[in-house]
Parts: sequence; structure tokens; C-alpha cells
Amino acid sequence: MHLRENISRLRRAAALILPALALAAAWPALAGPSDNPGAPPPPPAKQMKAWAAEDAKVLDCLPETYLRPDGSVDHAALVAHEKKRVEIINARLGTHLRVTETPHYLVCCDADTTTTAQFVRWCEALYTSLGGLFGIEAHERVWDGKCMLFLFTRRAKFEECSCTLDKHDSARAGAYFAVEDYGVGHPKLVKICLPLDERDPRRLQELFAHEGTHAFFEFYRKPGRLPLWLHEGLAEYMTTVNNPALGPEKSRKAVRAAGDRGDLVRKLFVAQTGQNLKAAEYAAAFSLVDFLIADGKAKFKKFVEGLKDGKPQEASLAAAYGFGLPELDKRWRAWLTAPSPK
Repeated sequence: MHLRENISRLRRAAALILPALALAAAWPALAGPSDNPGAPPPPPAKQMKAWAAEDAKVLDCLPETYLRPDGSVDHAALVAHEKKRVEIINARLGTHLRVTETPHYLVCCDADTTTTAQFVRWCEALYTSLGGLFGIEAHERVWDGKCMLFLFTRRAKFEECSCTLDKHDSARAGAYFAVEDYGVGHPKLVKICLPLDERDPRRLQELFAHEGTHAFFEFYRKPGRLPLWLHEGLAEYMTTVNNPALGPEKSRKAVRAAGDRGDLVRKLFVAQTGQNLKAAEYAAAFSLVDFLIADGKAKFKKFVEGLKDGKPQEASLAAAYGFGLPELDKRWRAWLTAPSPK
């Protein structure tokens, strides 16, 4: 599967799919078969097989021209390939997604131009904020090609596309991101899928910022290697950067969570990817990241980079901050209850 000569036959590997779960408990867990009796059924198996036979070369594989003669990635070829995927989705699912290209994203949306323009602004604002936090220049790439952002006015089409494109049941997801990992030495692609049934623009921005942060940090420096609490804490933290009004309520929830359960953080530190966090755990994860960044952005960057380079979280935290996880829990709680912690 990792051999370059077999690249035209590679199946897409949705190596990580993380849904938006934390937003005021409004977005239930993405796990197992749907328990929503009103959710539309996935496309029939025979139909899905027919689509795969006809369109697999575009939907499930990299383009044969993804490398330049010098061995570097041809990002323009990847972007063209991603746009072909949108054409197939429109033809097969009866959608009317229009593509708006930004420096880092392909915004694929069937809503009105005002909604599309909002997401275009939010995309680049988020990327700028993330780049500023980690010292990444605007021209630098985190993923290959461009991040595909799928936006559907009808939730049924969101779920149908998820089933078709990612072979995943999203009937109980508020949104999700998925990565395509074709192996060492091959391009890494990422997409975000979001239904627009939530009409409040502030909620939509929060959903996108959460999933967009996941997509960014999954590929920052090296794929993967962030513990679940940090992945989710970063995602929640970045929702407040471009919308600071979200911060105070998230902090209040963190204070309540810290007071309710003494073992909350200890369990959070060992939570594994794929595990469903509770609302209190999301609040604590957000607040822990808030505390670590407040203690020094340079330290936080060093902590994350240590994790990405393969250090255990205890060792990476100690190298960056001079203390380990038990002391982090202690200092965080003291910071939360201080008269003016920020």
C-alpha cells in the first residue's frame, strides 16, 4: 500500500475522524450505528459499489501526476484532483456544491453567497491565528493540496456524503474532520464536513474553528502524536481566539468541572483517541490549554513540538515547563481559583 508504483490503486485511508462533540453538549457522540430513527439511510450497498467502480480513481486514490519530475509534491495537481471529487459528488448525490478557493482551503458549499463568504473569511482567519501561535508563515503548508471544507444546507446530504466519501455514519455528528494518509512519503490530505442546519452564525463559526483546528494540528510538523485532551483542548481554545465572547462561559464550565471531580484531570490525561469525552472533560481540556498558553506561548510551542517529535507527554511537558502532569493539575486548579487568573 505504501509503494509508489501502486499509488493509483490506493484506497483512501480515513485514518482519523473526529466529530465536533463539545459545543454545549449540542453535538452528541459519533460512535456506532445511528440511533436517530429520522435519519436517512445510507446509499444502498449495490449503488455504493457501482460508484466505487466508476469513480474510485478520483474518490479513493491520488492522481498519478501528484509528483513532479524532481520528486516534490505537485500541489496544483492535488488541488485539481480535489476539485474533480466535488464534480463527482455533485453528479452522484444530486448536490450543487460550488467551489471557492482560498490560499489554504477549497470551500465547497451549496448555500448562498453570503454564507460562503463567511466561511471563506473564517477559514483564513483561523489559519492566520494558528500560524501566529506556532510561528508559521502564511506561505507555509501544513497539509498537502488544500483542506476541503464541505458545507451542506441539507443535513441529509451531509450524512449521505459522509457515508459515500468516508464510509462513515455521521447521523449523530455535528461536524467532523477526516484525514487521508497514504503512507510515509505520500501526500497527506484533509477534509472537514459540516451541515448548515445550525442557523446561528456564531455556532457555525465555533463548529468550523473546532474542526479546523483538529485538521491543522493533525498535520502540524508530523501526523498525529497529540494526546486526546490536548487535541480537543486546542480545538476548543481556538474557537475563542476569533470569537473571544465564547471564552468566559467555557472558563466558568471549567471551574465547575474542576470543583465537581477531583480525579477529572488524571483520567483526562490518559484518555485515548476514539474515546468520547464528557462535557466537563472538554471544559477542563480547554482550560488546561488556556493555562499553558497563558504561562508562555514559547513554552507551549515547545511542548507540542516535543509531542510531535515522539516524546511522552510527561517528558515533553517537563522539558517545556519544568514540571510534570501532576504538578500541571495542581497549578491549573490554583490558576482557576485565583482572584485574577488572566
